[in-house]
Amino acid sequence: MSENASSTPARTADGTPASTRRRPLLPLREEEQTPVEPIHYRVHHLTSYRYAKPVSRNFGRAHIEPRATPHQRVLSHEVVVEPAPARLTAHTDFYGNSSTYLLVDEPHSQLDVHSHARVTVADRRYPIEPMSRPWEQCTPEHWGSLLPDSGLDFVHPSPRIPAGTAAREISAEVFTPGRAIGECLADLTALIHTDFTYDSAATTVSSTLEEVLAARHGVCQDFSHVGVAAVRAAGLAARYVSGYLRTAPSAGGALGTAPVGEMIGSAASHAWLSVLVPGTGWVDIDPTNRTFVDQRFVTTAWGRDYADVPPLKGIVVGPPGATSTLDVSVGVVPEPPSGSSPE
Repeated sequence: MSENASSTPARTADGTPASTRRRPLLPLREEEQTPVEPIHYRVHHLTSYRYAKPVSRNFGRAHIEPRATPHQRVLSHEVVVEPAPARLTAHTDFYGNSSTYLLVDEPHSQLDVHSHARVTVADRRYPIEPMSRPWEQCTPEHWGSLLPDSGLDFVHPSPRIPAGTAAREISAEVFTPGRAIGECLADLTALIHTDFTYDSAATTVSSTLEEVLAARHGVCQDFSHVGVAAVRAAGLAARYVSGYLRTAPSAGGALGTAPVGEMIGSAASHAWLSVLVPGTGWVDIDPTNRTFVDQRFVTTAWGRDYADVPPLKGIVVGPPGATSTLDVSVGVVPEPPSGSSPE
C-alpha cells in the first residue's frame, strides 16, 4: 500500500483529534433505488478575449467538447471561432479527451470561441457491496484488469498536485483504518465543503495547492485539487474532472448562467474529482457543492490536474501593452427529449 498519513492523526485548532469531528454524510445513490429518465441538455460555452491593442496572431487549444462516458452521450458538437480561424483541428489526447486546436492569423481586437453541444446525461447509481468495502481494498493491487497502465497516472503526484502537502492531514482524518470507501468519499466531500470557503477573489489559475491549503479559500478548481491530493495521499487513484453545471434558462435567449437551486460554479466551467472504486468504476464527487455528481453535471475532460485540461490556453502575438480582458459564459439548459436522440 502506498504512503498514508493516517499514522499521524490530524488535530483541530483546539488540539482535539480531527477524526472525532462528525459531519452529516451525503446519501449514497444506490442501484436498488428507482432510476430516473436521462436529461437532454443544450450546452453553450462562450470564451471571449478583448485586447487593448489589436493582436496579429492567436494560437490556442480548447478542452470544451463534452466527452462520451458511461453516463453521458454526446449527440452533437461544434466549435465556432470569431474571427474565422485559418486552422481549426480536432485532437484526442492521451486520456481520451477531445480538444480543438485553433489558429487566427489576422489582426483582431477580440477573440470569441463558442462551443455548441447537445448531450444526454443518465442517472448514476452505485452498487452497495463495492462502496461498503474498506478503502484499503481500493488501492492499485486490488484493481486487477480494471484499468490499463495509464491509470497509475492518477495515483502519483502531478505538476499541480505534488506529494508531501498538508492535504495528508485531510487524508488522515477521512481515510481511517477499515472505513468504507463510500463513507470516506462522502466525508471528504463534506470536509472540504465545510472547512474551505468559496471565494472567487482568493486565488488565480496559478495559485499553488499549498497556498490554497493555508488560506482555506478558493474556487472549484482549488477544492478539486485538495480532494485529489487527499485521495492520492491514501494511495488511491483520483483524477481531476472539468465540465459544467446545469443552469437556469434566462430571458431573451441569452446564456442561462443563473445557478439551479443552491449550486455554486454554474456561470463558467466547473471542476470536481473522480475516485476509482473497484467493482463500480469511477465515482465522482463535488466538494464545492457537497454532493455526489449526478444529472446536473456535464463532463468535458479529465486529467491528472487542471494543467492537463484547461478550457482554453494558448499563445498571443501582438504589440507591447496588448493586455486583455476575459469574459466567460456558460449555458446548460434542459431541452425536450423528443427528437433529441437519433435512432
